[in-house]
Amino acid sequence: MCELMAMSFATPISADFTIREFAARGEENADGWGLGWYPDQSLAVVKEPLKWRASGYAGFLENYPHLLSRIYLAHVRHKTLGGEPTHADTHPFAREHGGRDYCFAHNGTLGPPVWSLPLGPALPLGATDSEHAFCYLLREIAARGRHLDAPGDWAWFHGTLAEVNRLGKFNCLMSDGRRVFCYHDAGGWKSLTFRKVRIRDHQDRHLGDATMTIDLEAGPVNHGIVVATRPLSPEGWHAFRLGELIVLEDGQIRYSSHRRDVLHASTGGRPR
Repeated sequence: MCELMAMSFATPISADFTIREFAARGEENADGWGLGWYPDQSLAVVKEPLKWRASGYAGFLENYPHLLSRIYLAHVRHKTLGGEPTHADTHPFAREHGGRDYCFAHNGTLGPPVWSLPLGPALPLGATDSEHAFCYLLREIAARGRHLDAPGDWAWFHGTLAEVNRLGKFNCLMSDGRRVFCYHDAGGWKSLTFRKVRIRDHQDRHLGDATMTIDLEAGPVNHGIVVATRPLSPEGWHAFRLGELIVLEDGQIRYSSHRRDVLHASTGGRPR
């Protein structure tokens, strides 16, 4: 199956991605990998339609000390639609809208009605249901005439994601460079989990299991939220509820479509 991961932190972090085993999860997801991050509020994406271990980018990304961002999105792919893997079909996908760079990744399969979803200026470059759904979401955001900046916008976006979800299996991550929008399939397909991370006094925090390792480095105090398809370590992870949208900003949970307890738990205080 495809694997998703996202991180949102209060201040930029250096992510020493041994996604070389978001890499080994790439052994069962051998059709591509991709990483998106925001050096500022502009987006950088590196992706290839092959295994991480076969990529020339692997060593560079694992050892590049200036890879700094508050937001990361990662994806490894096992294709369910389309022909041979291509760069255009590899996640995450990127588009500009209204002066913001959007990044999107999805796991699941949407039914044939997805191809009837109307599109606007943003058009797919590849042949995936995922990219078509992304372009449709951007069309809906554009038609509404405002960015997703406030709780009312997030409630509307949750409804729009739920409409897409009715077409099939739909777990997705999207960022506009300010926030990360994380949605779990309403039918419970696969899973989506999150945990909070707090870093103090230049400590490293290692989240890992047999198939994935992530080392985080930061300044004196930093905190964030990590989202992953499956827990990356034995403890501290919470499951998304069915059909839930969680919005991350500056390392905190700003919104949940299903509950309020996580808003307080993510920071120890009230959300702004």
